[in-house]
Amino acid sequence: MTYLESLAFLFSLPDWERGTGTRPARKSLLLERPAALLNALGNPQTRYRSVLIAGTKGKGSTAAMLESILCASGSKTGLYTSPHLHTYRERIRVNGEMMSENDFARGVGEIQPLVEKLRAENSEWEISTFEAMTALALNFFAQAEIDVAILEVGLGGRLDATNVVNADLSLITPISFDHTAVLGNTLHKIALEKAGIIKEGKIVLSAPQEPEAMQAIENVAREKNAVLGIGERDWIWLGGHDDFLVAATPRANLWDDYWVYRDLHVPLLGTHQFVNAALAVAAARVIKENWRFEIGDSDITHGLAKTDWAGRMEILQARDESHTLIIADGAHNGDSAQKLFDALKFHFEYEKLFLILGVLRDKNLEEIAKPFVRTTEFVWTVTTRHPRARDAQDIALQLNALGMNARAAENFDDALQHARERATPRDLIVVAGSFSIVAQAREFFGLQVATDQI
Repeated sequence: MTYLESLAFLFSLPDWERGTGTRPARKSLLLERPAALLNALGNPQTRYRSVLIAGTKGKGSTAAMLESILCASGSKTGLYTSPHLHTYRERIRVNGEMMSENDFARGVGEIQPLVEKLRAENSEWEISTFEAMTALALNFFAQAEIDVAILEVGLGGRLDATNVVNADLSLITPISFDHTAVLGNTLHKIALEKAGIIKEGKIVLSAPQEPEAMQAIENVAREKNAVLGIGERDWIWLGGHDDFLVAATPRANLWDDYWVYRDLHVPLLGTHQFVNAALAVAAARVIKENWRFEIGDSDITHGLAKTDWAGRMEILQARDESHTLIIADGAHNGDSAQKLFDALKFHFEYEKLFLILGVLRDKNLEEIAKPFVRTTEFVWTVTTRHPRARDAQDIALQLNALGMNARAAENFDDALQHARERATPRDLIVVAGSFSIVAQAREFFGLQVATDQI
């Protein structure tokens, strides 16, 4: 099996992320399918420690920071995240290196006959692309003989394929409204789905949450007899422009001493990243004290400082006397758009703001646009190459109805050309709305060459 053949097989499965196949009713979204697939592989997920991360925002950033800390300590790590920017292989990494095409093709070749056998034995089962990818990742991590896997939940938590793993530690990042048609239309309902990753008698750490979300998390932790650590209660952080401090007090089954880390540097822009970084540091301390991993203070300092996570407030073009500053961020819901807007004001000075926007059909465009309505000079909209991309003309019409000045561009290159013609070096150009538009921007600037045509 070649790499392209392996992708073709994965794409032949129902893929709700790409909008192919029929999404089953919520009540039939059970974990039996991924569990059966992993069982057929010999349950590779039991051969290493694991951390499972759910939440609405910051899952990937928190995962990347924790992985970088553990790599700095000498642990062999596996990282499984989604979505990807350019290639599916980005989703599966060992010690920071994404899976090779040969390993990917070989791994899918091992899984394909098992998928087909399970589908033949269970006529109602439609194993999805994400379920197969999860099995691929967990099996590859076992073959690579990793020490710890850091797994980002795809959607929700309770019924996500990653939740078949009996994680040693669960993390919950900030929860806000997203995927409401699937997860529920209140923060309490959404938080219950996210809290589904909490394991019986294990440890769970949560970033600060809105009261109704926190109540749901606390209730589930109590039901599962899990030890719950909460940001701003069990650890605190004080942030500056570049450096910040994280400190914690003793807590039974979390850590047994006071600890303080000063002058920590997070290369990811945005004050919201301090919340994610503090959660990653707290997780590293739990791993150090409960798993007896050798994690030194310098590992936490250096690991955070070396974190690389593309597409999150990424500078594509620096400002100079003749060039406008260009930033790309995958903000794709109202909360992430507000955090992006706040971070732009915090980190940069500019006169006029120009947007290049591409969104998916199931996203709330009005909520994404809301922080930028009164502050944006002009918006160029793009139909991205994602299968669920919203038409650029439709985006522009709605933005104009909201009071913004918007026009559909032929493609990303056209949008950027128009933005560059109007912007001066004192202005700011922001690319946002989805990771698919960010990927096209990164490719334009030569930050990625090879890409899967999804």
